[in-house]
Amino acid sequence: MKLGYLPRGISLPLASLIALGVAGCSDGGGGDAGSAESASSAAGGPGGAGAVGASTGTGAGGGDGVTTGAGAGPGSSTTAGSTSSTSGGGDPSATSTGATTSTGTGSEPVSCDYPAEYANGSITFYTLDMGSTEVNCSYPIVGRNPDVVGHVPFGGGQYFAAMNTADYDAAAMCGACVEVSRDDGRKVQAMVVDQCPIATNPKCTAGHIDLSKSAFLKIGEEREGYLGTTHGGAAGKISWRYIPCPTTSAVSFRLKDASNKYWNEILVEGHAHPIEKLEVEINGTWQTATRQSYNYFVVGDGNMGNAPYHVRATDINGSTVEAMLDLKAGNQPASGQFAACN
Repeated sequence: MKLGYLPRGISLPLASLIALGVAGCSDGGGGDAGSAESASSAAGGPGGAGAVGASTGTGAGGGDGVTTGAGAGPGSSTTAGSTSSTSGGGDPSATSTGATTSTGTGSEPVSCDYPAEYANGSITFYTLDMGSTEVNCSYPIVGRNPDVVGHVPFGGGQYFAAMNTADYDAAAMCGACVEVSRDDGRKVQAMVVDQCPIATNPKCTAGHIDLSKSAFLKIGEEREGYLGTTHGGAAGKISWRYIPCPTTSAVSFRLKDASNKYWNEILVEGHAHPIEKLEVEINGTWQTATRQSYNYFVVGDGNMGNAPYHVRATDINGSTVEAMLDLKAGNQPASGQFAACN
């Protein structure tokens, strides 16, 4: 990823780490070895350098994966407000903010405007303990062995996924929930927190998902590694579809830099449906933010004026929530969740 500039007077090192996956070979699955990689590049905007991480997950039978994550990048020196949660469904350290408004919450359900189901998909698995310092969607990693990612509402935060590059869609599917089914009737639900890069792994084509190991083991065995007979896998026909996340707590927002009043980016977390758009009201005018590949949103050059910042998020179904954000660390909740959809 092309890095931005560092403001005068700031000079922070940019660490880098590359993890290499080791392909596995099944001695009992009766199929070819397969592999899957997921890469996350969480580079930031102008303001300082962050960490870079990588992880490799290998499943016997060919389920190897690589996840790389660039940290705050050329953005703030730290990702402000990363919080821990042992259950993954929310953020226990979320703090209240100013007046908030929400539209859609409590209203009649709307239609789910999700991408179509994949009838012929495939899956592999990866782990975080092989180098990952971050996931591509910038959600906090709050546990390892077992792997737990914050805001994930399944399996106590353990059931998450890295989406292939095409379906990841430049972070548009960050926070989306999916239901993966095997032809023998087994199913697992997971949340997208990462990217599986076609640039480094040819198996990460449209329709492929790299599941966390805990999620993969709900519908497959470690030795199988790569499932999806209609998509290149050695066993198990795989299909998957997007579903509403079973999240009832309020949508929350997080600033990338808790102390920088001249530059910032905004992360949206804990949403029931994928985020379509983020806007910030500046001088009485709503300005649309640009989503970065690491899932933060930035307006223009990042200068949003003086806090509090009036923000509005719109989900993929057209529902909105609003909040007033103070210049501080931690998650700042809106007044509610997006409207349900069916």
